[in-house]
Amino acid sequence: MDFFPGLRAMENLHPVFVHAPLTLLPLALVFQALAVWRGRDDWQKLALWFLCLGALAALGGAGTGLWAEEEVTVPEAGWETIERHEVLMLTTTGLAVVLAAGALWLRRRLTRGLQAGLLAGLLVLNGFLLVGADLGGRLVYEFGVSVKKAAPASPSAGEAERD
Repeated sequence: MDFFPGLRAMENLHPVFVHAPLTLLPLALVFQALAVWRGRDDWQKLALWFLCLGALAALGGAGTGLWAEEEVTVPEAGWETIERHEVLMLTTTGLAVVLAAGALWLRRRLTRGLQAGLLAGLLVLNGFLLVGADLGGRLVYEFGVSVKKAAPASPSAGEAERD
């Protein structure tokens, strides 16, 4: 993209952004489960913070992922995987935004039933996140997407003289 020519040195920002939602959204699930199990308001508030921050971070990851798709080279065999990764992660991002918005709107009226419903939503969200992140890892480690292989090392002068 030519919007930010100074960022050409970092041709793929997606890996920089994806790790925050991969951490924050599972933490939201853990603290929501603790809040439901123990009935603690402080853990409920912490779960909400993690969810909101995770949803914002997921938007960054989704945006840079869509940008990366236009910029990176993908082998033919990797296109099905990249499409499944895209669908799962956009679904995860949308669900995170919906859950965060709903939880924020209802934060003062979160009954035990609504807390359990939020927990169920976070379980589904984290299932999508897990499968989508695995596909993202496969894109890098199996298909080599956005991985530049180093040029073979040239023999040093000392090694060349021994031959």
